[in-house]
This record gives sequence, C-alpha cells and structure tokens, in this order.
Amino acid sequence: MIDSKTGKKIEVLIDPEAGPYIRISNWNDADCLEDLLSDKYDVLFEMKTPDDLAIDNGKEYYFGNIADPEKLQKILDEINLE
Repeated sequence: MIDSKTGKKIEVLIDPEAGPYIRISNWNDADCLEDLLSDKYDVLFEMKTPDDLAIDNGKEYYFGNIADPEKLQKILDEINLE
C-alpha cells in the first residue's frame, strides 16, 4: 500500500509496548484501509489519531502484541487504493 499523501510505501512499525502498528497520513486512505482490514482481511485493530497526523485526519492502527508483523506487511503490500 502506498500512502497517497506521502507517496511512500506503508511499512509495519513496532512499538515496544503496543506491538505492530502503521501510520496513514490522510482520512481517505485511512477510511478505505479500515474497510479492507475489517471486511476483507478480518484484521482487528485499535485506531488512534496522533497530533502530527490530525491536520489531514490521518490515523495510526495498532494490531496488538500477538499480531504477526510479517503477515500484516504482506496484507498491506497487496492493497492498492488507486
């Protein structure tokens, strides 16, 4: 998946306490991603809006410590929002 605002590939990041997460820069991408993760991939997540992404309603998605970051990255790599 490519972030339409930054033009960069979405990469799974690791928070030492919360586990794997991703950052999406704008609301349009976030809205589409939420639908895909919930409906197509059946992936559970917690969503947050950090201050640095709030201007465009960007989101962070946290998947929990038991989530497999490699599987999450494979899912993200399959997604094309164009």
